[in-house]
Amino acid sequence: MNTNGTFKVGIYLRLSIADVKEGKGESDSISNQRDYIMEYVIKNDLEVVDTYIDDGVSGTQFDRENFQRLLEDIDKKKINMVITKDTSRLGRNMTQSIMYATEYFPNKNIRFYSVSEDYDSFDKNKDNNKIMIKALFNEMYVEDISKKIKATLTSQKKLGKFMGSTEPYGYKKNLPYDKHELIIDEETAPIVQRIFEMAKSGMGLTTICNTLTDENIPSPSVYKGKVYKNPKITYGMWQTSTVRDMLRNPTYIGNLAQGKQYKTSYKTKSRRRYNEDEWIIVNGACPAIIDEETFNIVQSMADKNRNNYGKELPYLFRGFIYCKNCGHRMGIDRSKYTKANGEKVEKAYCICSLYKKYSKYHFCSNHKLNYFDLEEAVLKDVRKKCRQYLKTSNFEEILKNNNKILKLQVDLENKLSKIKSKLSSQDTYIDKIYKDKLKGIIDEDMFLRQYNLLTQEKSKMKDEKQDIELKLYQLKNKISSKENEQYKNIIETYLKLKKPSRELLSALIDKIVVDKEQNIEIYYNFKPLI
Repeated sequence: MNTNGTFKVGIYLRLSIADVKEGKGESDSISNQRDYIMEYVIKNDLEVVDTYIDDGVSGTQFDRENFQRLLEDIDKKKINMVITKDTSRLGRNMTQSIMYATEYFPNKNIRFYSVSEDYDSFDKNKDNNKIMIKALFNEMYVEDISKKIKATLTSQKKLGKFMGSTEPYGYKKNLPYDKHELIIDEETAPIVQRIFEMAKSGMGLTTICNTLTDENIPSPSVYKGKVYKNPKITYGMWQTSTVRDMLRNPTYIGNLAQGKQYKTSYKTKSRRRYNEDEWIIVNGACPAIIDEETFNIVQSMADKNRNNYGKELPYLFRGFIYCKNCGHRMGIDRSKYTKANGEKVEKAYCICSLYKKYSKYHFCSNHKLNYFDLEEAVLKDVRKKCRQYLKTSNFEEILKNNNKILKLQVDLENKLSKIKSKLSSQDTYIDKIYKDKLKGIIDEDMFLRQYNLLTQEKSKMKDEKQDIELKLYQLKNKISSKENEQYKNIIETYLKLKKPSRELLSALIDKIVVDKEQNIEIYYNFKPLI
């Protein structure tokens, strides 16, 4: 392959946080990665345009600064070849690493070369299995490490050891003696006690937050910013979610509660909450700030409030409505009254949640909109847009094109399946003729003739397989999920109903925005075809 003066190279180097912690040797350092790659570059007389270094960055995430800069330079056509020491430098997420190496780079006409694996995306004679197996081992390694860390942390939590990075408000770590032991923080514990007393007296979450904010009592985030000298944490107002979590936390009666959240995957930062019955709670693992009687009374009051909340009418657009002025979600305030004739009437208004919480601090404005007027207007507009959508001739054309693409996709997938089956059969036959040669059933000349014929056919089929896979990748990108048959079915279902469900509406509507002049804007999940 002629490489002289053809390729403009971008070298990508990464040393992960895990590598640093594990004390990896010199061979894995940034300088040695560079030296290793430069030996190949010099030998092949390649031109290096730029070097992209992510030092001490996790390989499970692909939003790394210099990796993103590399992708930008590809789009700018600054470079047309990427070289790494090995594929794991791209990242330890197998799926995405393989996608970049075997799909993203080739589709951008970018040559990708892994020096240690001798993998060249432009060399059609090489099998992708090698890089895939390597990536698989990297993936398994990260997953295994993640599981071991999680198991260790869980076992320590079950022993009553505090394993969090920052301690619950009202406590501090027993430093320098034992960072896994909680002791009472004399500065903030009285505030915790006061919060429970306010809740016990019947004071609502918003009132508690406003009271603490008015008195300039540092919120947990501000206090942690002071303790840990973190200037980024500066938001001063108490949040209802913060107080709600504090009031539900059994740690304050001495029963250390941990494991409240979990990561959806070791590959992401996304977290979800466990149900309370799944928390790891160790009784008597820390000193109590609140007595059990007070705690139980507060829980009982909270349960009662939650049950009452559950009896509210199921407003169709609760959670869909946003304030245009500040961007916060709008809540629904309701009230009931009885007419002189005994008829019970309900009133409901949309109001900005930010204003409702912090009106005295002049956040946003007091603009209200009758909820039932909004519901009527939105449902009317949705029906109008849906009818337009079905009537548009362009819609049928889109469906026709998508159907053609889908048919072609099915044909290619069937063809790909047959090729894979033939390749497998050829591998089996090659094994057979090799065993026949060893047994003396066929001589060396016969074996070589058959072997050469089979490998030639196999090479052609591999090229055909690669072409089909590329076509499939391109076809899948042509089909829009928001302009296919499923939307037609959803819309037809909607138009048949007098009062649709929230689930059905969520498939059609992204959000509803209301300004202080009571103007309504509806953002749809589908594009009106006009």
